[in-house]
Amino acid sequence: MSQSALFLLFDAYSRRARLRPLLIATLPVALLLGAGLPALPRSSWLWSLILCSGLPFCADQLGRSRGKRLEEALFASWGGKPTVQLLRWRGPADRSQLTYFHEAVQRITGPALRLPTEAEERRDPQAADRLYDAAGLVLRSRARGLPGCALVMEQNREYGFRRNALGLRPYGLATAIAGLMAALAWLFVPVGFLGRPETAVVVAVTVVHVGLVAFWSLVVRARWVESAAWLYAERLLETSALPDQSASPATPAN
Repeated sequence: MSQSALFLLFDAYSRRARLRPLLIATLPVALLLGAGLPALPRSSWLWSLILCSGLPFCADQLGRSRGKRLEEALFASWGGKPTVQLLRWRGPADRSQLTYFHEAVQRITGPALRLPTEAEERRDPQAADRLYDAAGLVLRSRARGLPGCALVMEQNREYGFRRNALGLRPYGLATAIAGLMAALAWLFVPVGFLGRPETAVVVAVTVVHVGLVAFWSLVVRARWVESAAWLYAERLLETSALPDQSASPATPAN
């Protein structure tokens, strides 16, 4: 059993959006173990034990759960889901573009889900938002089985990665800082003491930990997640212009 074999257990979305944030969060520990105990990562029994324990599947769910908990608060701080905002008459979309999207989405949802007019939205904005949210769900379900939506699925994975990374940010930042302190402490002990590798290796590990601290503290922010969410919403609405075709295997939801 190898590291690559573990990744084959998961689909593209899980690998990108759920496992990758968790792996980055635990990278400081892996770096220290790999530098201090270089034979450990190559032990086949270790990977077999990890697989049999079910730990990869727990990691998959952990990588998702914390990000999902943040989602409602993020949407509220942004003024609503980006997909909903792009369908609002009072939203940021250009009027001609908005009219086009309403007509295209209405053709997909059919009479069972009638989008509100501008006057209806003005009278009851919350009810209108619920309809826009339902229309977004229809578009997401349709896109998963629609050929030619690779860009939408890629943007969905990127949004999931950023959202879940934000959920893991406290842990990722803590492990990065702890790993940096441990790497710096290594510089003051003799080679071989407490698994201390050669100085060049310690310096390389230290530099990586500095980068990880910068990543979690400066990059992983709500605004970073928001930019990906808007790109996903825009790409999703663009699929309303695509004709319906025979469905392909579905892609997991985020």
